[in-house]
Amino acid sequence: MNQLKHLLYVVTVFLLSISGANAQLFLEDLSLYPDQFVTKKIHDNPDINQYYPFIDGRGNYPNLSNQKEFPKKVALISFYIWNNEIVVTNKSANEFWRGSNWTASMDGNKLSSALISYSLESITKRFDSLGTKLISPGDFTAAQREAYDSLRINYVSSYRRKISDSVNYQSCSAISYKFIKLPNQKLDYIFANSLAELARVLEVDAVLLVQNDVTFAGTLGLINTITMNMYGFNPVSVSSDAVQGKKRSAKLNEFLLYSSIELDLEAIISQYDESGELKYENYIGYDRLLNLMIDQLYVSYLERTKITPKKS
Repeated sequence: MNQLKHLLYVVTVFLLSISGANAQLFLEDLSLYPDQFVTKKIHDNPDINQYYPFIDGRGNYPNLSNQKEFPKKVALISFYIWNNEIVVTNKSANEFWRGSNWTASMDGNKLSSALISYSLESITKRFDSLGTKLISPGDFTAAQREAYDSLRINYVSSYRRKISDSVNYQSCSAISYKFIKLPNQKLDYIFANSLAELARVLEVDAVLLVQNDVTFAGTLGLINTITMNMYGFNPVSVSSDAVQGKKRSAKLNEFLLYSSIELDLEAIISQYDESGELKYENYIGYDRLLNLMIDQLYVSYLERTKITPKKS
């Protein structure tokens, strides 16, 4: 047993020594790396760190000091893969993925579906360990599913810069999950407020969305960045009187971004020969990445409850 531990240690040290900051690793190789190595690659989205909440709940940033407790019930409402080339080329989302084995099925994207199927049980248990119940579309009632399918999302600015609205973006999303693209502006209050009514129907405190930025480079398929955003109700009650009260530069919003976590990894999950034939595909360790991100999401949330809000 000691020899086995020593061998694993030697292998880990070797892998660490040959991998630079931006080196590409096979995803399954990360299972040999300690949690600390992966955790160092997880960070708060820098776009939201410059903001402070108002004590009365106005603005686009939640006053979490008014709500110390981490959400008790959360719904995972969107899980998808994404590459920005989709919006800067003339290819549709369908055409973009056709160059790999990630081709979309009739109901959802093959890669997205594989990743969430591989990890859903594990992340559900991770949330449970934090005292939080995680639900997904498979848990929705018929009425909840109807509200979910009919959800309409609006943005401060669109991510669809160069392609028409007729493009089937659903082909980026996992089977049974609605495609809900994270906004370009992280504190997009119009986007956040679009989710409030659904959260009420689902009877949850917050909703979770996961975006997997990927690259298909001809012979390699990589996951580059994973983004995990949690949105929830304004911790400061939004009354009709407050909303219709004095005109101020910052308004009261019903739903807000609680936390935004990113993991930068550049991990290889598939490999092809020169003719484009798939030679390797493996998702081992992906669930662990999400679990470590959930841990950081929890820590980040608690840290934000300590932020002293600005006075009204």
